[in-house]
Amino acid sequence: GRLRYGVSGGAPLDTKALSLFLGIGIELLEGYGLSETSIIAINRPGKERVGTVGTLLPNAEIKIAEDGEILMRGQGQMKGYFRREEATREVISTEGWFHTGDIGEISSDGYLKITDRKKDLLVLSNGKKVAPQPIEAELKHSDWIAEAVLFGDRQSTVSALIVPAFDKLLTWAKENGVTGNTEVLIENAEVQKIVKAEIDKINATLPDYERVKRFRLLPKPFSIDSGELTPTLKVRRKVVAENYASILASFARD
Repeated sequence: GRLRYGVSGGAPLDTKALSLFLGIGIELLEGYGLSETSIIAINRPGKERVGTVGTLLPNAEIKIAEDGEILMRGQGQMKGYFRREEATREVISTEGWFHTGDIGEISSDGYLKITDRKKDLLVLSNGKKVAPQPIEAELKHSDWIAEAVLFGDRQSTVSALIVPAFDKLLTWAKENGVTGNTEVLIENAEVQKIVKAEIDKINATLPDYERVKRFRLLPKPFSIDSGELTPTLKVRRKVVAENYASILASFARD
């Protein structure tokens, strides 16, 4: 009964989850910062804006670079990496701006929104840039989709590797008298049709160049042991790409 508020950081907070907590009277304050910068911005009690990480802390300054990257300088910023002068020069400009590696935007009234990691941006062959994480998050709201990882660098369209929600898949199979292991089930025409319908729901909300045009269901979950997940259960896009390189190559040939 004495809880005033909770603070969230380290990974994007799902907007539906945040809205739920706010709706039942529990204030969750989402903020943003890095080890190299300390806290840059945070939502304040009673002034939360869902989908943002709040407003800047005093004496913190940011600007958005031409490519959308968030640059920061001011209080809390590190002086440099210990005995790593070259690495320091790579992230701190001569004007003192630290390159966060995050893509974002700031509203006219000062609320900062993080849209993706710079290294994760997909640059299509037509030059269009796609931020995959917001689309992946929407896909994972489906009861049928446990994980979704988008790809499309130097390709004409966006494609996805989908880990189905296996509990949902197995329940469906039992109810419909469909037999076989997960490798068989993910190739079932009806399952493919169901998942495509889920993807199409999200596609309908996106501009054409961001829409998932090709997808493949995977027969097993991502795991820490395989290197596909970090210890904090974040997907390692590069490792997933390496582990399923043959599938991604087939997308490029289509």
